[in-house]
Amino acid sequence: MWKKLRHRRLLDRPLPTQWFDAVTEYLPIFTEFSERESRGFIAHLKILMWDKLWIGARHFQLEESMRVVIAAQVARMARGLPLSVFERHREFVVYDEHFVNPDDEYQIPGPLHGEAHHFGTVVLSWPAVLESLEYPCTGHNPVIHEMAHILDMSSGYFDGTPLLHSGRDYEPWARVCQKYFNSMRERPEESFLDLYGAGDESEFFAVSTEAFFELPDIMAEEAPDLFAEMRRYYRVDPLIIGCYCETHDLPPDHYEEMGYPIIPSPDPLDNVFF
Repeated sequence: MWKKLRHRRLLDRPLPTQWFDAVTEYLPIFTEFSERESRGFIAHLKILMWDKLWIGARHFQLEESMRVVIAAQVARMARGLPLSVFERHREFVVYDEHFVNPDDEYQIPGPLHGEAHHFGTVVLSWPAVLESLEYPCTGHNPVIHEMAHILDMSSGYFDGTPLLHSGRDYEPWARVCQKYFNSMRERPEESFLDLYGAGDESEFFAVSTEAFFELPDIMAEEAPDLFAEMRRYYRVDPLIIGCYCETHDLPPDHYEEMGYPIIPSPDPLDNVFF
């Protein structure tokens, strides 16, 4: 009850003008969101900015504009979801460079761009965040990737299946995701997804989420049933971010022509669990 009241007070605050300026500069597709999506986006943005802990690692001066840029990426992917989806998320830790985790039991070679921990901490590299915004056509976005892990954990485990909206969603989700996960492992040369997703089901969900938001045209063409499952879960039409990539030249009504229905989500402000 206390958290619910706190969130309502935060949501009643007006959106600071400087936030809007940062969002429209780094996320121009914000102006193309529907009215419902805009409400969801702004609600998530406020909670992320005001209700999560933000830490600059190694004395990194994490400015408000930087926090807005990161939070906007999260709000973009969650704009069709209730505010409760990030209940297990506690804090962002941001480095001014790529980082290495000396306690990583898997000993991933090279510096990292991001990490998500089961206790609710997401660690990010600020240069990697900026690079993903500059080159959206690569399909790599560390913010979306790591926050997909947090959504995955909403079911209690890092297992590639977030808490879905209905019990009847689990069978098609499992069937379709397993199909493409197996295909990636058996025929990696044919996969349009980042092969990092072949590591386990959790990484598969994270890279699929990156592709859904960053390369929706390619996913819709190469894996229409996976695209449909992602669309059903996120409850939004992924909008293509303008870039110089020749693959991003589909007409704006392309997705409606493909016949994928969107199941509208309730207004995030009406969710009883936030």
